[in-house]
Amino acid sequence: MTVEFSLRGEPAPTRDAATVLVFREGPDGAEVFCVKRSADVRFMGGAYVFPGGRLDPADREPGIPCDLTASEAAARLGDDDPARALALHIAALRECLEESGILLCASPVDEGTVRALRDALAPREAPPLAALFQRHHVTLSARALVPFARWITPRAETKRFDARFFLARAHRVHDGATHDGTENVDSAWITPADALARARRREIVLAPPTWRTLEQFAGARTVDEALARAPTELTAIEPEVIVDGDAPCVVLPAARGHDGAALATRFRYDDGSWTPLA
Repeated sequence: MTVEFSLRGEPAPTRDAATVLVFREGPDGAEVFCVKRSADVRFMGGAYVFPGGRLDPADREPGIPCDLTASEAAARLGDDDPARALALHIAALRECLEESGILLCASPVDEGTVRALRDALAPREAPPLAALFQRHHVTLSARALVPFARWITPRAETKRFDARFFLARAHRVHDGATHDGTENVDSAWITPADALARARRREIVLAPPTWRTLEQFAGARTVDEALARAPTELTAIEPEVIVDGDAPCVVLPAARGHDGAALATRFRYDDGSWTPLA
């Protein structure tokens, strides 16, 4: 996994970002869609994450068809900047489409339109979002996003984000969701409990925020149960990086899961992977 720390000097500035946990019903409980980042990607390279990315200037374009107003978006996120709050919802929806092929929209859209939109967003110089979605008669469904968490990258990391995590429900048309094949090289629908078990066996790599997030959904039997675990308001979480011997450790605030059990709070980074210590 790609990770860079600097324990000296001023911290790097944060960039706004958005991430989406898309859930579907599975035979062993609610499953979430995860993608494996390419090892060449500077941030979280090689790790399994949820679809997402930074807020782009295009996400702030006026006229993007959406079922949420800026003031409504601000109220949902507890944000004092309505334009940013709406743009974060748009970024979450755009990144979800780009990285998974899952389009969350206000009315049904055929698979051909979804592919066309995803292909149009792939080039670095993508067309204006407002014109793109208007041309295909698609209204994005920001209301389908349930605000869940806000994670701020530790000050010691050299690349930092202020990321809002959202939850969403997949529909049957999304069963064929898949990674983009560029920034992400693999993907899977997986129960949170199975993802954590695979990470403990070091079969996959989970960064501490992803690990903590999955812990909060372990045991969710249905998508309704998973979505019901969203808090009523977001509290920013900014982990701390310390050095334990010759390896960096990330320390998270103490918290308890849905079943009342204590969640992992301390993660050690060694040999390209994170291991929970407590």
